[in-house]
Amino acid sequence: MPLLTDSAASHPPALVRARTVIVCLALFLEGMSSSSINVQIAAVEKDFAPGPVELQLIAGVFLISYAGLLPLAGQLVDRSNRRTLFQTGVVLFGLGSLACAMAPAAPFLVLGRFAQGAGAALSAPAALALITTGLPVGAARNRAVTTYGAMGAVGFSTGLVVPGAMVTALGWRSSFLVLVPIVMLVVAATWRIPTSVAQRSGRLDLPGALLLTLALALALSLVSGVGSLSVAVLGAGAIVLAGLVAALVRRGGVGGIPRSTFGRPRVLGAGLGLAAVFAGVLSSMFVLSLELQTGDGMDAYEVGLLILPQPLAFSAASRAGAAAVGRHGPGRTLAAGMLLIVSSLVLLATITVGPPQARTLIAMALIGVGMALSFPAASIAAVDATPEALRGTTAGLLTTAQNVGGALGLAVVTALDLVPRDRGDAAAPGLLVAAALIVGGGLAAAAAARTRASEGALA
Repeated sequence: MPLLTDSAASHPPALVRARTVIVCLALFLEGMSSSSINVQIAAVEKDFAPGPVELQLIAGVFLISYAGLLPLAGQLVDRSNRRTLFQTGVVLFGLGSLACAMAPAAPFLVLGRFAQGAGAALSAPAALALITTGLPVGAARNRAVTTYGAMGAVGFSTGLVVPGAMVTALGWRSSFLVLVPIVMLVVAATWRIPTSVAQRSGRLDLPGALLLTLALALALSLVSGVGSLSVAVLGAGAIVLAGLVAALVRRGGVGGIPRSTFGRPRVLGAGLGLAAVFAGVLSSMFVLSLELQTGDGMDAYEVGLLILPQPLAFSAASRAGAAAVGRHGPGRTLAAGMLLIVSSLVLLATITVGPPQARTLIAMALIGVGMALSFPAASIAAVDATPEALRGTTAGLLTTAQNVGGALGLAVVTALDLVPRDRGDAAAPGLLVAAALIVGGGLAAAAAARTRASEGALA
């Protein structure tokens, strides 16, 4: 998201380190919500018995609302009171968590997850602006940004273990309620943070953000419903989707996503690469966690522990991944990371020797290392190809790409009827499709990045 552009004289004082950590708890909440659905979904399915499309939306609507509203949030960060925007996002996330905990049926749970994603979209870029206000380029700012990124990774890991334990002991509703005290702590602790308002002019593109979000939700619902919705419903949905896309094209896209940024070949290639990685990783976690719970009889806490090596390995190897980019370049490092993830998924799907728990633990750790190679490689490639003034926008685009990719992966395995729903259903076909998504996306990313003819014109 765009960083602060105010003059140094207009900046309020920098936050003390304790308040920086409190602000970054918003990323902790986001990380928990991204991962906890993998240990919640089997219990939710048992209670609500949702159809394939509803099940996919419960898992993916958080990513859809986050991705669709992120461009608007980036614009708001540069035009409004950042503390108020941050707190509004955190409160909206908390209300969404309460709605999920009290949902009487699957559609209400979908709405609650949508509100969580919308709150995360508002609070995440505002948090980055707040913690970097008043900090000059250098060690202090780097520490703040590192805390920002690390909190999301810690949240992702926690979201596999703590909600898993609560689902097992107290039911899935409690795993949403546990987020509310953290929300209250963040709002109370940030109430007296000095206001920070950027004076950037321009019109907010709320219609564009809503059109984009609706188009993403409808497109992914249609993809996931290929095997379950009637031809008439699919046809009507396709007509509506075409109208939404036409409206977006006619108005020149969405404010906050400059064509000159996304049109850069290396930025487009990096976005496609990240989208492919998250499509494969999130869809594989989804089908694997359901198989372990519905097929192997594990509880949510056990499943969370089995998946935990993935985020832990990602965090532990992230510095080595950045170093690999420096030595071998972003393209080769991204390819190596994607290949490692694909190999791990294929081996997990095809090898049946040894205890399944041991195979899963090893595969999750290797996938985490593959992500630690892929993520910095794509990010560095995109940022290096973008002028300084547009690097915040580029970072937002990459976040949007990975969320859309993750939601698309969930939709594809749903459409192909590869989501385990009964005891005895195997995850192997879904894992192989997840690997194929990464391969296909990787080839598309390589092709886009090599199209350099227009790069000079866009520079």
